Amino acid sequence: MQRFLSTFRLYFFIVGFLAVAYFLELFLSGYEKYRLYNALENLILAIGLLSFCRLIFPLRLWPFFQNLTCIFILFIAILEGTYFLILGAVFSPSAIFIAMETNLSETFEFALDYFSFDVLFYIFLIFTSGIFIIRYEAKRISDFNFKWLYYVGVLGAIVGLRHPLIYHHNLPYSLSMGIIEYWATSVELNEQKTNKYGSFTDVSANLSGDELYVFVIGESTTRNHMQIYGYGRETNPKLTAIKDDLNIYKDVISSHSYTIASLTRALRLSDKIKGGNIIQLLNAANFDSFWLSNQAPIGLYETLVTKIGMTAHRTKFTSSETWFYKAPHDDVLLTHFKKFLKKEGPKVIFVHLLGTHAAYYMRYPKNFKKFDPDLKLSKDPKVDHYDNAVLYNDHIVREIINITKARDQKSFVLYFSDHGEEVFDEIDYAGHSIDQNITKNMFEVPFVLWQSKSFQKSHNIEQDINIKFSLKYLSHAIADLCGVQSKAVDYSKSLFNKNFELSPRIILDSINYDLKFNQ
Repeated sequence: MQRFLSTFRLYFFIVGFLAVAYFLELFLSGYEKYRLYNALENLILAIGLLSFCRLIFPLRLWPFFQNLTCIFILFIAILEGTYFLILGAVFSPSAIFIAMETNLSETFEFALDYFSFDVLFYIFLIFTSGIFIIRYEAKRISDFNFKWLYYVGVLGAIVGLRHPLIYHHNLPYSLSMGIIEYWATSVELNEQKTNKYGSFTDVSANLSGDELYVFVIGESTTRNHMQIYGYGRETNPKLTAIKDDLNIYKDVISSHSYTIASLTRALRLSDKIKGGNIIQLLNAANFDSFWLSNQAPIGLYETLVTKIGMTAHRTKFTSSETWFYKAPHDDVLLTHFKKFLKKEGPKVIFVHLLGTHAAYYMRYPKNFKKFDPDLKLSKDPKVDHYDNAVLYNDHIVREIINITKARDQKSFVLYFSDHGEEVFDEIDYAGHSIDQNITKNMFEVPFVLWQSKSFQKSHNIEQDINIKFSLKYLSHAIADLCGVQSKAVDYSKSLFNKNFELSPRIILDSINYDLKFNQ
């Protein structure tokens, strides 16, 4: 028995380390079944790796590979545990998409907004526990006894990690799948970036040259914190003032709860990327296209949404002109927007706001601090910061409408958000998740249309503001609104069309939104 305990001493330390990590998560955040599966997966992986190293490598190399394995397990425990404590979800391939798209400014803001004492305490305790094992146990060379148990460890890991409940929680699996999917998507979008007209061959539009069509893309804005949708606070005084001139659609949702998945789907015409995007279609219809964004054009690499935006004839990214840790407020876009309007001919302009993206308190200037977090009138100060950001967003959208209206052209402004946001309304959390712990607020978005009088005269827009619609079919609606004719467009998917047909509103690729939330 003493020989057994001596031989497998490191294994027992690893089991203890992972148990400490799991019970600490349990103490800080409560019980979740999938975290138990995740802890079991980490244990199987650790035993499998240690056993494999002892079978493959000579005795003198054991300390090195035992150290390497322990460092790897420590990294996994800290990353997965921190992710869970902050977002209440398990690490998934979709998280890799977010990481690859995140720039330094967003990383800085995320850290300021979400890191708490609990998270720092967890990281400190797990890190010091892991370092203790690496420092005092991983370097120890034990006798090569009970060789058959190492084979059991390797075979057990191979079998165990193949179980669906286990491998979906495996970080190396999630990392590899996420990176593969991201690069495959990125390569396909790279082809679009250099082909501004796509493969569309049957495109036409009856243009007079006076067209000015503006699409304002919000960020992380739920309609449930907007006054024009019945929210109790005055977060939309400027849009409320022109409410009679707006079509305020009351039941529009995003297909995903994070920007990359939502916008890359909303801006293309089919499930397949090679089917082309809406900007390419508008280019083919002889519009001059413009992409104006206050979101950073790069994360670790050029973002997927940026690649779509780059198919426009002209682009401008205002956030790239400032220090990485301080993104400018959205009013920086207005000057460039006015410059774009000087271009003659039919125009489509996409304006991508930073909107109400976390950290909320950084999304508005001081003179828009209407709801004071210091008064503690809300459940959490973040609610006040978010409502102030919505108030400022109201100002920006109204300014874009005013500027467009002053041109006295055949024009419209369509405002929508890429996805919504949970702000302590349904759960005790502020933000949006990727594919777990979802709420209605993460999908329920504003969808507001302003039309000039000359545009109204020439277009018969469907006026049913209670129509159920998903941004998954946004490109078909945009093409219809812009008067584009093409076989690539399914007009039955456009909420602006009298022949609109309601399709199941699928979120996260497989969940029926109405069955989940509206029963």
